[in-house]
Amino acid sequence: MITPVLESKIMILRPLSLNDADHIFKSWTSDSEVAKFMVWDVHKSVDDTSEWLEMEVENIDREHHYAWGFVLKETGELFGSGGIDFKKELGCYELGYNIMKKYWGQGLTTEAGKVILDFAINTLGEKKFFCRHAVDNIGSKKVMIKLGFEYYADSSYTSLSGKKHFSSKDYYLNIE
Repeated sequence: MITPVLESKIMILRPLSLNDADHIFKSWTSDSEVAKFMVWDVHKSVDDTSEWLEMEVENIDREHHYAWGFVLKETGELFGSGGIDFKKELGCYELGYNIMKKYWGQGLTTEAGKVILDFAINTLGEKKFFCRHAVDNIGSKKVMIKLGFEYYADSSYTSLSGKKHFSSKDYYLNIE
């Protein structure tokens, strides 16, 4: 299924585009605080962001991978991104997200997560989801709990480059 456009009262979730590279780089992928707990390292140039976006654009019509840019309806500002990706080893979709620092703590990530999960449950028919946060990433923990995820186990993860290692808390959401 092609990644659809989704929306809530306050935001639109749309597929990412190569045209977003400059804005995303300036707004969050170059921000070391946003990248601190992510599996990706801070982007050093807009080329890093473009490279990532090329992969996302190639995956727009790939089954089991859905990624969106988060856009505020009121201003039209693209303020973050996230999505779900099926993890064969877990037997379910993993939810991930990140947003611009200036919007932290405003409930926007939770709102985007609700829209994504609603799509996965009601359109894809999924019943089980995984999510994790670095132990020190309390903001992400709060989002997961608000979305209904329940703590499962302590774990760890490493960044894609292998440069960052994190102790983490793993969560699952099971829909009855």
